[in-house]
Amino acid sequence: MTDAAFSLDHRRLAELARAVEEADPIDWGDVRLDRAAAYDLIASQIAEMFGRYQAEGVPRERQSIIALATVVKLTVENFVLHQRLMRMRD
Repeated sequence: MTDAAFSLDHRRLAELARAVEEADPIDWGDVRLDRAAAYDLIASQIAEMFGRYQAEGVPRERQSIIALATVVKLTVENFVLHQRLMRMRD
């Protein structure tokens, strides 16, 4: 599949992310958000961002690096927030 033929379906992206959560559940706690809506909103934003990269001609390899760097940043952010929550509970 060429870059020109590639398009991100945010609904599919959200579905895949929800499937990942099954293996590594998020502690939603008392957060009053509709899970499906949250996934759909964020997936839509991510798909739009990578759609712009594609439209600008950013090569797929570079997009993969950007995606992986984004995953690392968000994982670190999640780790830090988790550490803060753990300290608050002590």
